[in-house]
Amino acid sequence: MSQTQRPLNVRQLEAFRAVMLTGTMTGGGRLLSISQPAITRLIRDLELELKLTLFRRDKTRITPTREARELYREVERHFVSTERIREAALAIRQYNAGQIRVAAILALSVSCTPKAVARFASSYPNMVISVHSGASIDIIDLVLNGSVDVGFVAIPPGHDQLDHEDVPSSEVVCLLPRCHPLAGKKVIHPEDLHRQDFVALGPSSLMRLELNALLQLAGSEPRVRVESLFSSTVTAYVNRGLGIAVVDPLAAALADPETTVVRAFRPTIKYTLSVVYPPRAARSPPLEDFVNVFLQALREEIDFTQALIEQS
Repeated sequence: MSQTQRPLNVRQLEAFRAVMLTGTMTGGGRLLSISQPAITRLIRDLELELKLTLFRRDKTRITPTREARELYREVERHFVSTERIREAALAIRQYNAGQIRVAAILALSVSCTPKAVARFASSYPNMVISVHSGASIDIIDLVLNGSVDVGFVAIPPGHDQLDHEDVPSSEVVCLLPRCHPLAGKKVIHPEDLHRQDFVALGPSSLMRLELNALLQLAGSEPRVRVESLFSSTVTAYVNRGLGIAVVDPLAAALADPETTVVRAFRPTIKYTLSVVYPPRAARSPPLEDFVNVFLQALREEIDFTQALIEQS
């Protein structure tokens, strides 16, 4: 009956791997932060243990044998598995500390999201917060497949399968270059935009479609100079004096007061966001707290825009 074999010395395997990776005993020692004689001794002990010649020595040079190359494949698999265990342990530590995965539309990512994350982190210093920004339709997909715990989006029609809560609606506003002739008006109407340089949202935007309907009723045809998918970038173009825009109040909060004014727009176009969750997913108390902190930051952004209108 054969005796139970003792486990291989891990340090010897580390030395063998280091020499195979670097091609020299000196390089292997440097990789492990040990001396060249020490790593040479570890390699020789491994050869004795395995009863294999792993390297041919020619003065200052070493050459791996065929056996060494075959062994290296197995050793590398071992170390890859070890690294996977380390990664799994890290994920477990993060999970135990807590993690919240958040996705929000770009209009929220510039100021509202950082503000909410900073406030939440002060109460949950060990919580890992993963943030993703993108278009509503992409975020909805992430929520539906469980890739994020919560999303803040404008829900397009046809997504009844989502578990969602609507945020109290606000109103879109008008941005104008400060030097524009219409900047003196308190309220901007669709007919005011006729033949004016205009910065528009993309044609698939629900806000753009609603605005187009009002413009058509008023017989108003703005000159579209720039078209952009995201409202926050629309604001940046108005700040540069490229035209007027009708945007959501979150984007309006990014207006440069030196170059841009914010005005009310009538008839009213409602702007509604929703908090969306994966279907049938449990909500942890920290997640509920984060949503509350986020909604408070959102209200502050909308109130800030309203104050800009009232100050005008």
